[in-house]
Amino acid sequence: MDIVHLKSMVNATLLELMPAQETSPTHLHQGMHYALLGSGKRLRPLLTLLAANVATDSHTLRMACVSELVHTASLILDDLPCMDDATMRRDRPCTHIRFSESTAILASTNFLNLAYGVIADCPNVDASTKVAVSAHLSHVIGSMGLVGGQIADLQNHPVGTKSAIEQLYHQKTGCLFEFAVVTGARLRGLDAEVIDALTRFARAFGLLFQLYDDMLDHSTFVQETGKDVQQDSAKTTLLSLYTPEEVRGALSNAQAMAREQLRRAGYDESSLAALVEQQFVAFNGAAQRLGV
Repeated sequence: MDIVHLKSMVNATLLELMPAQETSPTHLHQGMHYALLGSGKRLRPLLTLLAANVATDSHTLRMACVSELVHTASLILDDLPCMDDATMRRDRPCTHIRFSESTAILASTNFLNLAYGVIADCPNVDASTKVAVSAHLSHVIGSMGLVGGQIADLQNHPVGTKSAIEQLYHQKTGCLFEFAVVTGARLRGLDAEVIDALTRFARAFGLLFQLYDDMLDHSTFVQETGKDVQQDSAKTTLLSLYTPEEVRGALSNAQAMAREQLRRAGYDESSLAALVEQQFVAFNGAAQRLGV
């Protein structure tokens, strides 16, 4: 598994999917290139490719890029002054600062539109798979997923239980990881039991990833995050509710759950599992730096 090579293939495919910057309306397309083709980790497309058994044919690469289009759209919206009011993203000014708020909003809208178009136009994928992927994406984007997670995050109502915050984390983060890995499984034609296991894996992995994001936000290492920190200092998060011992326990339990669900899905000796283990190293390292 050569992650660097896979990322380069994802980046090349993203570029292919985009209208050229010189194509009218040029300002919009320049903004889209700026937002999408910066220094992203491409974790979600990698999850799709690895769940699809490291398939790198053109249709798998195109389907893998759908989650990155949606992820980028969500970042643009999250950063707006009316949302999180951020200034930095991926080590440079946010899209709305570099271009304008209106351009950022329209670029985000176009990314979401493009995502569905990529699914519909993808060659060598049967119609039933396209319908299943599109329906899943609609759920992930909507009020039960990213949109619902963002508005709940903005309202920041007092949360009575940690399980409610975990559900918020799933909407903000885990649901798009779920879409990414399940799409890879669907492209392989895997059955409902595997999809259920990968769905459970994504919930655990999403919790870990959001805890990691909380830990980075709690730090002052902007150079590590590539974005603004201390954004959630006034919000209720698991990190603000947990004791250090509970943080360690949550990390350990979620990692065990993720590993178990990958084993159940038949991916325990796979490149997907290897990538997940690499992420666990980053999560645990952040916890150690914070002394938890």
